[in-house]
Amino acid sequence: MTKQETRLGGRARRSAAWIAAFALAGALGLAALSGIGVRPAHAQTIQTSNVTVTSKDPTSITFGIRVNSPGGLKSARLEYQVRNPDGSVGGGGNVDVTTGAEQDLSFTLTTRDAQRYIPVGSRFTYHWLLVSTGGGSTQTNDEQYLFLDGRYQWRSQTDGPVTVYWYGTNDVSATAALQASKSSLQDTGALLNTNVPYDIRVVVWRSEDEGKLAMRQQSASFDAQIQTGGQRVAPDILFVFDNVPDVVRHETGHIVTHVAGDGPFVGLPSWLDEGTAVYMQKSPGGYEPAVRAAVQSNRTLSLRSMQTSPTRPEDVNLFYGQSWSTVKFLVDEFGQPKFAQLFTTIKGGARIDDALQTTYGFNQEGLYNAWRAKNGLQPVPTSGPSTNGTAIAEGTRAPLGVPTSSSGGATSSQPGGSTPAPSSGDTSAAGKDSDGGSNATTAILVLAVTVALAVALGGGGFYLMRKRRA
Repeated sequence: MTKQETRLGGRARRSAAWIAAFALAGALGLAALSGIGVRPAHAQTIQTSNVTVTSKDPTSITFGIRVNSPGGLKSARLEYQVRNPDGSVGGGGNVDVTTGAEQDLSFTLTTRDAQRYIPVGSRFTYHWLLVSTGGGSTQTNDEQYLFLDGRYQWRSQTDGPVTVYWYGTNDVSATAALQASKSSLQDTGALLNTNVPYDIRVVVWRSEDEGKLAMRQQSASFDAQIQTGGQRVAPDILFVFDNVPDVVRHETGHIVTHVAGDGPFVGLPSWLDEGTAVYMQKSPGGYEPAVRAAVQSNRTLSLRSMQTSPTRPEDVNLFYGQSWSTVKFLVDEFGQPKFAQLFTTIKGGARIDDALQTTYGFNQEGLYNAWRAKNGLQPVPTSGPSTNGTAIAEGTRAPLGVPTSSSGGATSSQPGGSTPAPSSGDTSAAGKDSDGGSNATTAILVLAVTVALAVALGGGGFYLMRKRRA
């Protein structure tokens, strides 16, 4: 054999060895990948149907779904958000599952207890997260739900930014509530130079008794002595129990004062909030005689004691009457522009004393004495340098509670334990394939081993050929 033939034969043997090495490495890689559990899509299929939401009364909501998964479910979770103009709040909870191929799941959310308050009229967005025993997972489409009192058959009417909900045959009364709310939005907005940037919902019951189960829970003694005509229960939701125009105008006024004056860190003191709402009524009603009697007997309330709504029933009429009279004094004496400026200053972060000082040149004690002088009363001694009054949450402006969760088992609606509300970036196993993270790690290790084997085998073959050639 010639030297040229020998060289050609050596090259052929080296090429064949390289090809064999890479073929072996490829085979090892394919074998390894087949071992990390790549499953056919049909084995992970989860089918859903019969998605339902029911509420028999204002105290709970039950979400339901029928699931078909060959081999059963590993986990199921309901997640929801309550849509709120000030920022949606949400939560969710796990539901008990079985290994049966088909099962009905339910999740019951309590809406009125010591832990949370979700008012009637709230709008929900929700979906289910389902994981099969085989590792497949699915998230159902987002569904919308409007929470109404399930004891009644509700009807609705919309005019511009206001929608009213009512039941029974009181159509005329419902229309009157709609118009009163629209009118108050315009009038209060003009007073405070404010436009409400979202639609509002007005839920009308025929009486306080019929709607009491929907109210935020208060003390039994207070409720027994005070008749509630209406409530603002969320930034965009009003309850009306005594459907007269001034009740609707008052509660709608709270919608506007919230937008105009409540900031992220500082809120309106109750005397300013409630006084403005009464000022937007066509008449102050029984509140005026109460403040008149207090002036005559020199038993008026200091503004510093009126940062929150009263807790004693006997103080209610005077509190609302004096709040109204103080607001009327500010508007009559100093004009609408300055009054609107006061709200803007508070919303910008100033506490009430600082905002009054900036706008009018006096703090709460100075305002109280100016109001007393206007009503023929002597000034009262001040307590020295002002301390800023801090407004906190009060009854009429009850904030929307952050919902947590309660869960129900398969084919059941019994509540279980609470789970924290998930963040928008929730990556729990219920939201993805539970094997996804470990599979990715295994694949990386297999690839590294395959490359190492390929290098080792190729290098070994090259070494043997070098040795033979030598």
